[in-house]
Amino acid sequence: MSNGGLVTPFLGALQACVSVLLTMCYGFAARRLHLIHETTINDMLGLGVKLLLPALLIVHLGEQLHLGTAMDYIPVIVWSVLYTSASIALGHLLSHLLDLPQWVTPAFSFNNTTSLPLLLLHSLGSVGSLKLILRNGETTSSAINRAQSYFLVCGVISKTIAYIVGPKMLQDRGESLSTSEERHPTASIAEDEQLTEETSLLPERAQQAQASARNLIRQSTHWLGSLFPRRVKQELLAPFESPFADVAIICAVLGTVLGLVPSLHRAFFFDEEDGGIFNAWLTASVSNLGALFTTLQIFMVGCKLGITFERMVAEGHSGRIPVKAITIIFVVRLVLWPALSISLIYGLAKRTRLLSDDPMLWFSMMLMPAGPPALVISGLAELAQASEEEKMVIAKTLTIMYALSPFKGL
Repeated sequence: MSNGGLVTPFLGALQACVSVLLTMCYGFAARRLHLIHETTINDMLGLGVKLLLPALLIVHLGEQLHLGTAMDYIPVIVWSVLYTSASIALGHLLSHLLDLPQWVTPAFSFNNTTSLPLLLLHSLGSVGSLKLILRNGETTSSAINRAQSYFLVCGVISKTIAYIVGPKMLQDRGESLSTSEERHPTASIAEDEQLTEETSLLPERAQQAQASARNLIRQSTHWLGSLFPRRVKQELLAPFESPFADVAIICAVLGTVLGLVPSLHRAFFFDEEDGGIFNAWLTASVSNLGALFTTLQIFMVGCKLGITFERMVAEGHSGRIPVKAITIIFVVRLVLWPALSISLIYGLAKRTRLLSDDPMLWFSMMLMPAGPPALVISGLAELAQASEEEKMVIAKTLTIMYALSPFKGL
């Protein structure tokens, strides 16, 4: 490709990344100008994770996944498990060798796999950078929808692993951790977007129905787990100990069923004249909810960072900027992983038949391991009862890493 051919996608990727960063800055500014209250921010963050993201997952997974494309998702599942596991191992190794703070390990291990890449896809589409990898006759919107389904599958897998492994990364803090886990069992599963809202958004009857369904699921899974040795059972059932994990797994299963069962796929996702009796009203309404997630969640992350810095100024806990930790995280998450994933996926696509001939699949898999750390590390710091100074250091690190996030798209 000529130099001129490289400049256009480079500038498009830069513009897309800056637009994502500006969206976060708008949230930060809105909070600093007191245009939004902290309780509202927490409510909206909880709403996004409990309602908007599940709606997005069901619609995109059900629409894009069918018998003809099911095999395309196997590489996504395998790659998500592999790169997340490798990130965890690398995080433990570097933290031990370089004597880094304890919270750096989950920062290595879990990157933002939902709101940030989803918004980046829309931005790349708006500036025309994705036209180079579209199939013949394919529209940009259809390609983005397919890529979103890949990222959502990756997000479910990454978060499920985080539910299992994340709390254990800070277990050596002693009894204070286990005590905190008993008092706040959901604190350890903070999402990419800070799960701080604990009050259900559903009416009382809906809460009772939800609790009954969850109890049934847990009874079934515990019965299944009883067939295995104790240690294996603990690992198998760990994701189901969280109501948020329940939602993610249930929605993923529901989307898979709607996609793979031909009659259901036709009823929910085909045009009305082709048998889509639910598409125009039910599917469309759920899709409208899911469409709110991406931009709103990035905006609210900016608001949350604004609250953190307000507390930092008010309480006088500034904390020094951990230059060594930030440098290592930047190199791993925004330099090393992109270089490795691009090289590996390109080699697999060119020299093997393990991947389909979908350039959007290749692009999505290249992008999955890259990006700034998930905000899960803030939740883990709360769980571990970290000092206020350490929390401020983490907040500074997150802010700097998200400011450097344009490197992800370059």
